[in-house]
Amino acid sequence: MRERLLSLICWTCLCAIAAAGQSAPDESGKLAALRDGYARAQGFERAGDWPAATREWGAVVSLAPGDARAWVNLGVALGRQNKLDEALSAWRRAATIDPALPGPHFNIGLNLTRAGRFAEALAPLKRALSLDPAAGAARRALATALYGLERFQEASRELAQLLARAPRDPDLLELAAHSFLAQQRYGEAAAVLKRRLVLPGETALLWAQYGDALDGAKRTPEAAEAYERAVALDPDSTLRRYGLGYLYWKLYRYDDAERVLAEVLRREPGNARAAFTLGDLFLTKGDARRALPLLEQAARAYPAEFDTRFALGRAHLLTGEPGRAVAELRAAVRIDEGIADGHYQLGQALLKIGEREEGRRELERARVLHDAKRKAEADYRRPTP
Repeated sequence: MRERLLSLICWTCLCAIAAAGQSAPDESGKLAALRDGYARAQGFERAGDWPAATREWGAVVSLAPGDARAWVNLGVALGRQNKLDEALSAWRRAATIDPALPGPHFNIGLNLTRAGRFAEALAPLKRALSLDPAAGAARRALATALYGLERFQEASRELAQLLARAPRDPDLLELAAHSFLAQQRYGEAAAVLKRRLVLPGETALLWAQYGDALDGAKRTPEAAEAYERAVALDPDSTLRRYGLGYLYWKLYRYDDAERVLAEVLRREPGNARAAFTLGDLFLTKGDARRALPLLEQAARAYPAEFDTRFALGRAHLLTGEPGRAVAELRAAVRIDEGIADGHYQLGQALLKIGEREEGRRELERARVLHDAKRKAEADYRRPTP
């Protein structure tokens, strides 16, 4: 059917040329040559012989340089050989000949998207959609390009239209979930991932992403269940296992968290995130000596993070090393001067080493920050008149 349609299009185009004044005998021979060229090119396409198809389409456009669809087909043959620049040139020629033809614009945008040239892809894809608003493939490519440009809100709008017509498309659901997660729209991401996970092809990554979305939506108990499923599907992944341990820690399930995090460190001793979380867990349970080496490991890996330096400072203070505690807590306060507890713990450590004046200043700074935070929270809760 496609071959008959293209032959008819070619015939119509050439009849118009003949009407412009060429002689009938010459035109008849040219039409026959073009029909043969179309047939040979399509035969090579069916056989997957793209170099031969390229030669035949090149011959066709030489005979009929105003045949936009032949230029489109030439571009396809070139694209199949990864000759992107030449293919783009052919499609642009087709778009110039027939600006109302959606195909060239779509092919340009799709292939630029595949090449990661997202900004260049937007205009031709939007043009293709303006000519054919129902073109799902063009809208999918546009959503992908927008996502690649981190224009997540616009990508979500395009994806919503696609999902309205294909609500069980797994690739669309996954892309929509990624877009929502990037926007921190966790509830919507969780809803989309739930729809995806009832379809075939569940993976540990999908369950972990579902867990992240649930946790972001403040549904942490459900997030832990999702991560349990992720670990069951991929038990060798320390990343998934750490995520589960972290969620147990957030839920105050300290025994479960300790078991999971210890297993992470057994498998990957250099995992500084797991070391910090387990060390902080021990610190919370009052076992500063077990916490200390783990927190030292975390602070070496992340020396510019408030949490690691603050927790290590507290551990030194609780194990009777106030001088080392002062050094770590000063570092923590320099990283973030706006946290009241940092100044409070530093003040306590300074008092222990006899630096009373500086210690009192730090304690007063902690009080001021604490009071300001309480006032801001009270103002936030107070109803507006």
